Amino acid sequence: MNRALNNIWLKAAVAGGLWASFEIIVGSMLHNLHLPFSGTILASFSVVMMIAFMQIWKTSGMIWRAGIICGLMKSLSPSAVILGPMTGIMMEAVFMDLMIYLVGRNLVAYLLAGASALLSTILHKLASLFILYGTDLVTIYSNLFEFLKKQLSLESATPKGLITGFIAIYFLLGIAASLSGYFLGKYAAKSQGDHRDLKQQTDPFRDAWTNTDPGQPFRIALFFMHLLMIPAMLLLINRYGLGVTSLVPAGIYLGFLLLYYKRVLGRLLKPFFWSQLLIMTLVAGIFWDPPGADSFKIGNGFLVGLEMSLRAILIVSAFSALSVEIRNPRITESLLRMGFGNAYAAVSLSFNSLPVMIDRSADLKTFIRNPVRSFTKLIFEAELWLKCYQTHLRE
Repeated sequence: MNRALNNIWLKAAVAGGLWASFEIIVGSMLHNLHLPFSGTILASFSVVMMIAFMQIWKTSGMIWRAGIICGLMKSLSPSAVILGPMTGIMMEAVFMDLMIYLVGRNLVAYLLAGASALLSTILHKLASLFILYGTDLVTIYSNLFEFLKKQLSLESATPKGLITGFIAIYFLLGIAASLSGYFLGKYAAKSQGDHRDLKQQTDPFRDAWTNTDPGQPFRIALFFMHLLMIPAMLLLINRYGLGVTSLVPAGIYLGFLLLYYKRVLGRLLKPFFWSQLLIMTLVAGIFWDPPGADSFKIGNGFLVGLEMSLRAILIVSAFSALSVEIRNPRITESLLRMGFGNAYAAVSLSFNSLPVMIDRSADLKTFIRNPVRSFTKLIFEAELWLKCYQTHLRE
């Protein structure tokens, strides 16, 4: 394979690798603690990082490439469900790069890029909730909103006003993150460093990043089966609810997933997952027919809640299985034949460097004690990593 790697992909490999190292160190902590708005916190720091990189290199198209690399590296995490974080990261990157492409490489574009990236987290979360629970979620949330409005005597409050308020908060948060990245990047661009202490990296054109558990079997047929079964199961549940016509095929498919994929069982055994379903069922039981309404019947809501829980269990299980099959080396080979060699090499380069990046980055305790200094170090080392990659590829 040709060892020449496009310069823009080299820079994206650096940015995506450092982004992934931050996601692994800080993101894992936030998600394991189940802190609220952890995705928003990570997205804000991602904006700071990407806008800072743009001040160092000013390369159009780098951010969406970095997002692809970071998202694919996220797929190698031990988590059972990786498609959600992958698509979230890539969506943020695409929104940022699209805004910079449309407006130009200037401060206004960077501010709009950050705001659009933060707003994309709302869209991603809404899409995830609709996929998990279906459109019944809208009815439940609307009734819950009306109930809280009466209890809190906020008669003037409207759903439109609430949505506008959330959008304004995220917009301003994106602006603040962009400004931080802009000034941090300007400062980092003036910094000089020595990259001699960066460890030598292995060949980026080898297959290391696609390596998986040697005992993990892959089946192309199962990959396409999951792609077909996910929408089929959703259609059956939407049409027949908790009827036999939907429960029998759903039970057979779920049983297969539990027996064939050990990760699915591990995911379903997590208490936090079941606590979410319990809360959703209780909320649906009470607010599907809002209290005080003439047609209020608590049983109707609980049936809706159970249907939504079944949908969520199937979606989580099926996507866990799909997350396994999507790592099939044959899929990677197909991508290479389609002309994705540069992306493949860049991801491999970043993956091979990831252990060193994490080792050189601040550990979790340091991030907690001094997050600004630790985060700044990642930006300062970008140029050093680029020189390291270029030196290695010339050898």
